[in-house]
Amino acid sequence: MRSYLLIAAAAAALAAPLPSAYAQSKDAPQSKEALALAQKLVVRSGLAEQLKSLPKQFEQELAQARGQMPDEMLAALNEAARESFRPAVLQQDVVRILAAKMPAADMKRAIAWLETGIGKRVTRAEELASGSMTPEAVQAYAEGLKSAPPSERRTKLIAELITVTKGVEHGANMVEGVALGIAMGMDGTQPVQKRQGLRALQSQLRKAMPPEQIREAMGAMIPTVYGYTYRDVSDADLAAYVEYSRSPAGARYNEAVITAFTEAMLRASMRMGPVLEKALQKKPV
Repeated sequence: MRSYLLIAAAAAALAAPLPSAYAQSKDAPQSKEALALAQKLVVRSGLAEQLKSLPKQFEQELAQARGQMPDEMLAALNEAARESFRPAVLQQDVVRILAAKMPAADMKRAIAWLETGIGKRVTRAEELASGSMTPEAVQAYAEGLKSAPPSERRTKLIAELITVTKGVEHGANMVEGVALGIAMGMDGTQPVQKRQGLRALQSQLRKAMPPEQIREAMGAMIPTVYGYTYRDVSDADLAAYVEYSRSPAGARYNEAVITAFTEAMLRASMRMGPVLEKALQKKPV
């Protein structure tokens, strides 16, 4: 699912962001056909494979915070993240959400494009990037660009892809949603009379990092992440991918899958609160 796994890992690991009025929606009943199509779409899109790397990315992001918080807290966060963001559970959530909300005709169109030669090559690049994308690898890639900058055409294609896939917007929404979900989950472990509630949590998170700061950070980060992800994709394939993403069918596919993924991540982040509470009780901080 593009490069959002790295963003999601950083968001849940650092838990420093803010709000967006996310409401966990209830899924409508799904037919067997819709569920089968959604499952096929999750596999063909590469998301099923990319989700497998999420626990490792959480661990890597938490390692970057070593020395900034107690080791016991880092260990508890790592334990809670592994339990709450299990790839198999996330995949099931995404499948159910897509089956409930994405029209079957749109799923079939997306699958058909993903099964073309270009679709397969782009998806494979995304899968490979999710497995190799570490903070060190991205930094090394960024350093390499200083001595061997991409062509003007390449830079333009990456910028266009970020725009048509709403990379900055979705990245910021992911950060906000995961942070708010963790806060809500933690709040839910408190006695009723001590719970702060959604509005108070949103206000606190907004003060901790204003929305414009999150979007500014995403705007600075996303081009390098996209460049790294598609570094081995030809200009011709990347141009075709941009055109597909710009088309009505491609835009609906992108929106449906990232929305389902974000909602699944929110559900997982809300599960993380109680798990983290238990982990902290076992480890004095």
